[in-house]
Amino acid sequence: MKTVLFLVGDYWHHRETIEPLKSLLFPEEEYRVLFTEDPNTLMNMNEVPDLIVSFKDPIENDQIPTPVWCDKLWTDRLFEYVRDQGTGLILVHAAVTDLEGDHPIVREMIQGIFTGHPQQCPVRFIPTKQHEILEGISDFVLPENDEHYMMEMLKENDIEIIAQTESKNGTQPGMWVKQLGKGRVCCITPGHTTRNLTCDEYVRVMKKASKWCCR
Repeated sequence: MKTVLFLVGDYWHHRETIEPLKSLLFPEEEYRVLFTEDPNTLMNMNEVPDLIVSFKDPIENDQIPTPVWCDKLWTDRLFEYVRDQGTGLILVHAAVTDLEGDHPIVREMIQGIFTGHPQQCPVRFIPTKQHEILEGISDFVLPENDEHYMMEMLKENDIEIIAQTESKNGTQPGMWVKQLGKGRVCCITPGHTTRNLTCDEYVRVMKKASKWCCR
């Protein structure tokens, strides 16, 4: 049985929005899931997780002056698990935002900076490269309007962008992957509403990403 740390919850992205996705991705007979809003769960684990999935914005509430919760101790533990122990890491939507370019998670994991998003609109997910995660996946439009994330990728990076997102506002990186030491990292930008997160196509992509990162 694999252990998954599933981290959610911030001012704009509520636990209730994401929770329906949990059982679709991680059936109880195969996974033990720690579904939590508390980042310190990572610090208190007594085992190495097979997978960490985070939807959580690094700033709990950007409406008031608030420091990022992923401080040096937390970040060091994350790198210990992913780079040194081989834990898979999936960072979704808000989890790729609100960190400065010199933060280790940006420099070595995300390797891109979120610059904002326009008003919610129809967003299409388009596979652009052959990759194990996207085998059998065709392009699809999310069933509800979504936040089309704008990303500026670092000039020096070793990521592989394998899918784009497209809307009336242009085309942006939508999914990218990389190897980090013993671990695998996958970043995914769309996914703001429950209906979008639980539509068949999105669930298929997330399942494949989870299996790829867990190896």
